[in-house]
Amino acid sequence: MSKYSLVLIPLTFFAIVSAFGADPSVHKIEIKSSWGGLGVPQQTQLVIQSAAGGYKLGRKRVGTTSVDALVAAIQQAPIGKPSLEGLGLTELWLHEQLAGIPRKPSWWKLKGGSPRQNALFEKSFTDPNFVDNVLPSLFEFSRTDDYPSVEVTLSREDGSTVTISSHSQYSFMLPWNISANGTTFSTFNPRVSAAIASLMPNKTTNKERIIDSDFNVELAEAVMKHLERDWNLLGVEDKAGSTLALLRTEYTVKTADINPYHDVAFGKKWNKGKGEEENLHATLQRSTFPKNFYDTLILLYKNGEVSGADAFIRNAGQDEGLVLSVPWFVQLLAKYPRLGVSLLWVHQQSFSDKAMKNFAADMHALGKDSLAEEVRKVQQDVAVLNVGYGDYWLVMPDRRMILWRYESVIGLLGWQKSDFSAKECTDYGGVTGGCVGAVVSPDGVLVH
Repeated sequence: MSKYSLVLIPLTFFAIVSAFGADPSVHKIEIKSSWGGLGVPQQTQLVIQSAAGGYKLGRKRVGTTSVDALVAAIQQAPIGKPSLEGLGLTELWLHEQLAGIPRKPSWWKLKGGSPRQNALFEKSFTDPNFVDNVLPSLFEFSRTDDYPSVEVTLSREDGSTVTISSHSQYSFMLPWNISANGTTFSTFNPRVSAAIASLMPNKTTNKERIIDSDFNVELAEAVMKHLERDWNLLGVEDKAGSTLALLRTEYTVKTADINPYHDVAFGKKWNKGKGEEENLHATLQRSTFPKNFYDTLILLYKNGEVSGADAFIRNAGQDEGLVLSVPWFVQLLAKYPRLGVSLLWVHQQSFSDKAMKNFAADMHALGKDSLAEEVRKVQQDVAVLNVGYGDYWLVMPDRRMILWRYESVIGLLGWQKSDFSAKECTDYGGVTGGCVGAVVSPDGVLVH
């Protein structure tokens, strides 16, 4: 950071303040508010003029209080980042919001959570320190498929102006950019949002966005996202604590959840809520594993019980040893420590019957039935690796590896797309990548 940047904001801020310093009288306020993108674009233009005893929007009177509040807000010291204190939120406010968080389908976790899970959420949501750490995440990503814009111009009677603008998709359309006298600063001051909204009639474009009456729900979603790992683990401990205890005799349990998710190698497709298969999904790691290698364990959960943990404990070591004996793969893990790869284990084995069926179908589409038949003969001894969603490799007993399918470049494990000929997969296909069926030798040579 430049040594001069520390004084840049204060000097800019004082330039704004000076625009309304001695005589903060406002002659006119122009508001241009619009959004575009998917759907029918909307746009509103408002002109608020000074009048005897106050202001008018057309024939409707506008109280001086709203104008004074806006002038006062833009003269406040800039708030450089979102925080509880900056947003004017208190621990009391957090406690008051708990009752207003809806327990509806989109909040099925809260609705169906165990007492310990709900206690975890309530404790976290009402902890100012926890929420202060979570809060910035609400202002760090693109949230909608439209492009909002609000520009407010305050004109003084002497002809000088201050412009307040935002194209933000975040809560309260923060931050606001405030410009005057050739300088601009940004602020996460919600008082600016409240003052602008108070000048807008109901149904004015973007007013609801600026008010953001669902902020408590958005904050709760952010809190839940940060709690998800601990929340899910608590749920599994409540439902299958003995299984976790058994797994912890050999592994560190990184994550755990019970859900009906399915993919090309595990689970059952949903059919209008019927025929679902619930499984325990757990991420495990041995102390002897490379830090970027772990097991993804999927065990059947039925009638309140998890089955297959004993078999996993007894047999998974063979597949783990196989994978970690492939020279080029181990070298790759060491070279790229941020690359994460997991050994998949489904119910009783790594290469499940569902995976075998889909692999065979994909290889048939590629004209590689002989490769599918070779794999079928040793199915019980084949290990399946997952890199990212849709990225699957098979490790054969002789340590050859087969690129089954991929969606991401990361899933190619160092190769380029041009190294392979890919075709659309027969099921669970993605929008990128495809099915390959390429064989790599234990030393990392592309065989065919």
